Amino acid sequence: MQRPNPDSIYYDEFMQLQQKLRDKIVALRKSRKLVQEDTADYELSVRQYQRMEQDPTAIVSLWQIFKLAKAHNLNIHELLNL
Repeated sequence: MQRPNPDSIYYDEFMQLQQKLRDKIVALRKSRKLVQEDTADYELSVRQYQRMEQDPTAIVSLWQIFKLAKAHNLNIHELLNL
């Protein structure tokens, strides 16, 4: 799993992207009146999902983003439309 290097010229922009994605998944879950435990139906452990909501840097893979989209009944491009 590759994480961005803080020395990268893209680091700050990537951190902002992760924060926006985290904000969106929290808002989606709350708007659908779901609890974090509901994400287990989509191959996301409750602990993994909790980490993603608490720490945006925990969202690190395309596979996670794909499962997050499925958990919220979205296509991946809809989830990433930030």
